[in-house]
Amino acid sequence: MEREPGQGTESTREQTYSNLIVLWTCGIRDYHSLLSDYLTANSIFVAAIGFLLARQALPLIFTLVVLILCLFGMLMAVQMAIVVGRFSAQNALWEWRLRGIEKDSREMPHKLFLDLYRFRSGRESLADAGNAPPQFTPNWATRQHRQWWARREVSFPLFFGIIYALFLVWGIVQLV
Repeated sequence: MEREPGQGTESTREQTYSNLIVLWTCGIRDYHSLLSDYLTANSIFVAAIGFLLARQALPLIFTLVVLILCLFGMLMAVQMAIVVGRFSAQNALWEWRLRGIEKDSREMPHKLFLDLYRFRSGRESLADAGNAPPQFTPNWATRQHRQWWARREVSFPLFFGIIYALFLVWGIVQLV
């Protein structure tokens, strides 16, 4: 059975929108779960290195263990940057697609992702006369969110990478 042009496209658009909402929601959840796991793993590595360094006289074997932990920690920090950055890009893709559907659809009463984009990226206030307060303005953290140093896929791996590099330099100095 042939469809007339334009017939059924609205239900297809709604189904695509619904599927993308599910993908975006799962992606956000997975992003935060993965970030939390990496933060926990890096914290354990740093704590283990700190525990080993807290010993007064550090035998050669413990210095080597510290160096190995630092190398694995640096590798984990690079992996964290790549994986968390990939999840962030994937979630941004879903948001981009959702905004595209919202722009094309006139029937949608609320344009959540267009508003989210205007609020977060455009730093525009959102207005709703029936709400209290009638205007929702982005705060300082929202305005800083898109800066390179505020992005979690950059800042956390950089922070842990610097710690591992300092411990690595310390370990190499102890060996020499």
